[in-house]
Amino acid sequence: MKDSSFRSVREAVAVRRPVDARERDSIRTFLSLFDTLERPFDEHASPTHVTGSAIITGERGLVLHLHKRLGIWVQPGGHIETGETPLQAALRETKEETGLPVEPVTDSAEPVHVDVHPGPRGHMHLDVRYHLTAPPIDPSPAEGESLDARWFGWREAIDMREPGLEAILRVLQPGQPAIRRAVPADAPACAHVYRRSKAFALAEVPEPRTESAIATWMAEVAIPKLEVWVADLDGVVVGQVMLDAGWLHHLYIDPSWMGRGLGDQFIALARQRDSGELQLWAFQSNAGGRRFYERHGFAAVEFTDGACNEEHWPDVRYVG
Repeated sequence: MKDSSFRSVREAVAVRRPVDARERDSIRTFLSLFDTLERPFDEHASPTHVTGSAIITGERGLVLHLHKRLGIWVQPGGHIETGETPLQAALRETKEETGLPVEPVTDSAEPVHVDVHPGPRGHMHLDVRYHLTAPPIDPSPAEGESLDARWFGWREAIDMREPGLEAILRVLQPGQPAIRRAVPADAPACAHVYRRSKAFALAEVPEPRTESAIATWMAEVAIPKLEVWVADLDGVVVGQVMLDAGWLHHLYIDPSWMGRGLGDQFIALARQRDSGELQLWAFQSNAGGRRFYERHGFAAVEFTDGACNEEHWPDVRYVG
């Protein structure tokens, strides 16, 4: 019989709003595996178990350490000891692995991210992550821990694109994006946002091109020939839109920034750049996107079976 600490962790994971497609899949996997475990916090009871880790932020950016076994830069954290909650494990592991005096950002013990991934020694980690803050001092890991622990700038850390960490770093990155014209060097970042956005909001729509092919098309065709704008947060691209003679194309927002007003800013920009009627295509299954366009005064005027788009997915033309 699982006690209240187990139930509270499960409930906290179950109500989380995922920040990208990976976390959405992780939450689903976490819940299905968690329910099969008699002692989910005990690493010795099963190779599959809950772990606790910390996203540490502060004035100097964020703290990562070089994992001794995996050889990659990751957030501090690890296994849960007897009697601990995942948050208590995250606090203890953080102090051991960084030597920093840390505390939760808020009084809430709710996690800010969930990720399911393979761990060392054949383990499967159901990782529950908490947001901690630290003063702007250098890390000083305890004896026996990895000595490679340091503060990172947000762009540097996000650009590493560690798959299980990128999304929550994008969510927590402070500041407000600036809207600017894209340049060819933005193409890889634009392609990455495009793929992340579609994977999250349009998981059912097939994507015929690789991210590399999308980046090449953006660098060689879209950015030189169309009016491409990006939302740039200190060098991190978090959204994009393409404008072309009365048409609005490829408005994609990174999942970490959906619902935070960037789409509204791009529509305002499009109307500012072209005072006439605007047209766009949307996938018929994109219920959220369609509600967004209709809220901005667009009306559906044509429905097709998708034979003319790359994905061959039913679409709808809007005018507004």
